[in-house]
Amino acid sequence: MLNQRNPASDMPGTTLPLAYPFNWEGIDDFRYPLDPQHVPRVFIDKQWGYRYNPITTAQFGLHNLTRYAETREPRYLNLARAQARWLLANAQPWANDALTWIYDYDLAFYGPRAPWISAMAQGEAISLLLRMQQIEPDERTVDITRRALQPFFFPVSKGGVASTFPDGSLVFEEYPTSPPSQVLNGHIFSLLGLHDYATFRRDDRAQRVFEGAVAGLKQNVQRYDTGYWNLYDLHPTHRLASPMYIRVHVQLLQILAGLTADAEFRRMAERWQGYLRSPTSRARWFVGKSIEKIRLKTSSPSHVAQGDSGHKDTEIIESRRQK
Repeated sequence: MLNQRNPASDMPGTTLPLAYPFNWEGIDDFRYPLDPQHVPRVFIDKQWGYRYNPITTAQFGLHNLTRYAETREPRYLNLARAQARWLLANAQPWANDALTWIYDYDLAFYGPRAPWISAMAQGEAISLLLRMQQIEPDERTVDITRRALQPFFFPVSKGGVASTFPDGSLVFEEYPTSPPSQVLNGHIFSLLGLHDYATFRRDDRAQRVFEGAVAGLKQNVQRYDTGYWNLYDLHPTHRLASPMYIRVHVQLLQILAGLTADAEFRRMAERWQGYLRSPTSRARWFVGKSIEKIRLKTSSPSHVAQGDSGHKDTEIIESRRQK
């Protein structure tokens, strides 16, 4: 139960803001069907039906905890608590003595087969559990978050979530694919979880990995820039991001700029924000996206889900959002 108290030694002196830095307003309305414990279930596809998605669960918890921090209304805290309880109860053993939130369904577009894990799920779950620990300490959180960090220290090939950009820099995989997909938003959300852990636990190893991954992203973020738009990932299918995902990318880069005081992230965020404001860029995106959908529909069937492009499939699995 979340009201179990930790020994004082389990509570480090460094705290996190209850409000998560990312704002989902206008990005996700979180209108999911909830189970009796108020945990969302997401429709995956006709084969898999409704399933728990650890990313959605963690995001729903972080969103409601932020609303609680802003309003102090108990209903938001209750919803955040429900998500934390689910995460604590469903952390499962994985390679390298890790505890993870395992996906029990296949992913049509990228191709991972159940069971698989996600860096984004690990990072966002850590972010929620550490924040809840400050309100209602639970003796399980210390061990679960410590072991939830383990996949960041191992490559995908050895059961972890780490991969590399073409220049050898570290990147974390939202989807453990071959070839690597290197989804931009998933990587940055993972970094926020690493940063939260390093800050809350004063963990030098997590801080070093965070700093190394941030330096690598700075050197490679331009790979996601097409010159008029940006890419959702670096998968060989070369998919353009939706306008909604550009807004996600912009906000995440602004958060990184604030955490690291690195002007390069802010500069790139402003560049991509300019693409959204440009009628020419939007027209080029529309044409390019239309061609992309045709290309994906006429290529491998595994790159198409529910009669639409693979892009729609991955957005459903992260969470149901408006394009």
